[in-house]
Parts: sequence; C-alpha cells; structure tokens
Amino acid sequence: MMTNSSSQTTLLTSHKGIDLHAATALLVMKERLEGGELLENLLRCEVHSFCGEPAGWDAHRLLQTGIYFNPNKHHYGVFSGSALSLDGGLATSSQWLASVIDTDLVGLPEGSAGVVNALLGGVSPENCSHFDVVSYPSGQRGPVKSGVLWRLVIGGDEELAKKIGISLAIARGRKQGILINPHMESWLAISS
Repeated sequence: MMTNSSSQTTLLTSHKGIDLHAATALLVMKERLEGGELLENLLRCEVHSFCGEPAGWDAHRLLQTGIYFNPNKHHYGVFSGSALSLDGGLATSSQWLASVIDTDLVGLPEGSAGVVNALLGGVSPENCSHFDVVSYPSGQRGPVKSGVLWRLVIGGDEELAKKIGISLAIARGRKQGILINPHMESWLAISS
C-alpha cells in the first residue's frame, strides 16, 4: 500500500470548456508516440493537496484563496483520503480520494468515483479502459502541493491500458512519454 498514516485533503479542478493543454498533448501523443494510436482521449485535472491540518488550511480555504480555483472556468471536487507516497508505485483512488467533502457538480452517483469521473470527462467508453497518473513537481515547499492528474482513455482492457498508459505518460525515450519527467517529478499510477 502506498499510503502513510496522515490524512490528505485534495482539491481537483477541471476546465468547464476545452482544456487546450490536454487537447494539444493528445494530438502529439497520437501522432508521435509508440502506442499513441490506441489513445482515445486525454483529460486532466489540476491537483492541490495538503496533509494533516496545517495552521489555517482547510477545504474552504483551498476554494477561497483564488490561486487554486476559479469558479468562472473550473468545476471542482474536494476529497479526503490517505496521504500518498509519490514514488512511482500504484495506489487506488479509494485510498487517495476516499470521500467527497464538497463539489459544484450535481446529480452524480454517490461516492467519490462519480465526482472524479465527472471531472475527468465521464466513464470510459465501451471497449476502452482508462489509466490515471498523478504527478507533483519535486521540491515543492509550503503546506499545499500542486500537480496534475491525467486520465488516458485507451482502447482495450485494463492491463493494456496500464502498459500503454505508462509508456505514453512517463518520459523515458524519444518515442515514449510526454506528460511526466521522472527526473523532475514524483508520480503515482492510480487504479480504480
């Protein structure tokens, strides 16, 4: 298990309109990377997390600060869960995003999975699986750590999605990965 004993509060935000970062990366990945032809879609959320209860920080402050969330352009979900060790391993979303504290989305199934799926474009289409990976730049200081959660929607089963997802996400060669630089970022694969 990739968790430690402290609790973590996490804010996920996704664009209400077209996410140009994800749209551009999708085109590059499909055209230039090995396995890119299996990539059906690429979506992302910005991630802002803090562990424990640092002085003055709570879910409300994440939403009100202004640097983490803009209500004019973002949907959001705030979650609580176990703090993760970001060391290139595997964790489950039920560990990391165990329960919903708040969201602006309505009419979703109960539980955190419905909110996460809504923020990341909905449930994967039939004959597709998704691979989620979260990354944080190394060396961040302060109580809040910010990063990116990417969802790669890949044609095929879960095992293929994991294999192709890692190849497309993690930069390891000229024809592999553009989302995460493992020399500068800590990352973690998230399974459903």
